[in-house]
Amino acid sequence: MTTAVPAVARGQLTRPSLRARLWGLGSIYGKTMRDSRRAVILAAALIGLIFIGVTGAIAQQFNTPESRLEMVAIIKAVPPILAGLGGPIVNVGTLGGYLQYKYGTFFPVLLSLWSVLALSGTLASEAHRGSLEFLAAGPQSRVRVALEKLAAHLTGLAIVFVVTLISIAIAGAKFATLPGDELSITQAFAYAAWMVLMALAAGSVAWALGPFVGRGAAAGIAGLITIGGFIVSGYSAPVPELAPIAKLTWYGWTINHLPLAGQFDWPSVVFLAVFVVVMLVVGLIAFARRDIGFTSTVPTPSLPRVLVGLRGPVTRAIGNNLPATISWGLGIGVFGLLLAGSSRSFTEELNNSPDFMRLLSSIFPKLDFASVGGFLQLLFIEIGIVLVGLAAVTLVAGWASDETSSRLELVLATPLSRVRWATSSGVGVLADMLLVVVITAIAIGIGGLIAQGSDVLTPTIGVLALFFYGAALIGIGMAVGGLIGTRFAALAVGLVVLLTWFVQLLGPLFNLPDVVQQLALTNHLGQPMLGVYDWGGIAASALIAIAGVALGAWGFSRRDLRA
Repeated sequence: MTTAVPAVARGQLTRPSLRARLWGLGSIYGKTMRDSRRAVILAAALIGLIFIGVTGAIAQQFNTPESRLEMVAIIKAVPPILAGLGGPIVNVGTLGGYLQYKYGTFFPVLLSLWSVLALSGTLASEAHRGSLEFLAAGPQSRVRVALEKLAAHLTGLAIVFVVTLISIAIAGAKFATLPGDELSITQAFAYAAWMVLMALAAGSVAWALGPFVGRGAAAGIAGLITIGGFIVSGYSAPVPELAPIAKLTWYGWTINHLPLAGQFDWPSVVFLAVFVVVMLVVGLIAFARRDIGFTSTVPTPSLPRVLVGLRGPVTRAIGNNLPATISWGLGIGVFGLLLAGSSRSFTEELNNSPDFMRLLSSIFPKLDFASVGGFLQLLFIEIGIVLVGLAAVTLVAGWASDETSSRLELVLATPLSRVRWATSSGVGVLADMLLVVVITAIAIGIGGLIAQGSDVLTPTIGVLALFFYGAALIGIGMAVGGLIGTRFAALAVGLVVLLTWFVQLLGPLFNLPDVVQQLALTNHLGQPMLGVYDWGGIAASALIAIAGVALGAWGFSRRDLRA
């Protein structure tokens, strides 16, 4: 009687097929691609659809020479302090020029946030979980492990690049209605390459910092440079004091590269590519030479004893998310402080533009936009809402990690009911969101005092309205986490943030039905920086938050862990 000896026992290893490797069963590269496939598909599809949809809407809305002339006149009438985030005004009378000015600078920011989150955690998160030690113990070197993981992210960005290139080419060919509207392959290639390199620049900084300071700090620093560079570069022209700082960021380096408008600055793009390569190499060498999981923490005060989790689930939830809470509060707060601090220049610009002031007065007869609050209502709220939404994603992900990392099994082994844990931890996460907004409000108040604004208190209090939007998002995340599963909670909140941004920014351009536009919670906050509140919308947001926590607790009590 004989027994078949497995090939592994005989020392004969069977190499996985190419299909298996690509599916993630035989290579680190394939496994990483499989894990990130949803994010790649979402990013590529979203950018492609937005490019085609926005271009079509622009061509339909401004389809005559007269409408184009009116559009150019309006854009040129806007004071520079209000046009800052749109970038230089070049050929805005053409389809590509208007697309570049109005929307072209925002897509790299959104893609950068994905790249930062991906590359900051590619190695650091696995080192934190301990799974990276198993990979390093295998026959592959550390350099190969890092290269394959990096190659997977680069493949994802390459897919986004191809989709963007094709989308711009299709849009330019289909929607060119007037002379000069055509978008060449060169323009499409130049924009897609610039957008991907901008995103990769932010991600490469996080990649290089990750082995030294860990995932959270690396993502925070890279994210702050990204958002800060975007803002500072946009306002470097109307506020000359910001120009030296802008030149230190990749937004300042490539500010004159406007390919959709027909203006190219290839040397700056090449310099950007060199910077990306250097940062990626630094991160690769740092990972190969340092101990796995060893980071140099930034010295910070230790948590108070009440927040370390020994006095109940509420304080534990607050303490668990406190580092991320403070980071988001400071990041959004710095953004608000910079804008509030430059409000004096804004007021001076408006006083030099009486025609624009009359236009604002005709639209909003009872509101004073020549103030700190007016400036912040026009420029802070639109981006601040997106940042608060991303903070909510982070906080919900931190809450969900209790279950996804199996810590919750130990917590519930104590005399603690599921309903109490879910409800109490929900209250803790809402308290973290309140702290994010309070830190932001304090920073805006300081910026208003620096600018010597006449009414600093109104916008400082108005920032608190953002808490209700963030609380509603947390309620949605907890409802999804309790009813469906915590692994979907942060994803659901992220989708709501993106859809809300899409409806708010592009709804008027696409002429979406009013009932659709009213679904965005951000359209029901009023004008809080000017002291005008939509109390019905705020109450609805509070109700969503409370109902979400309650539904999450109910659903969580009726399902198995990690369902």
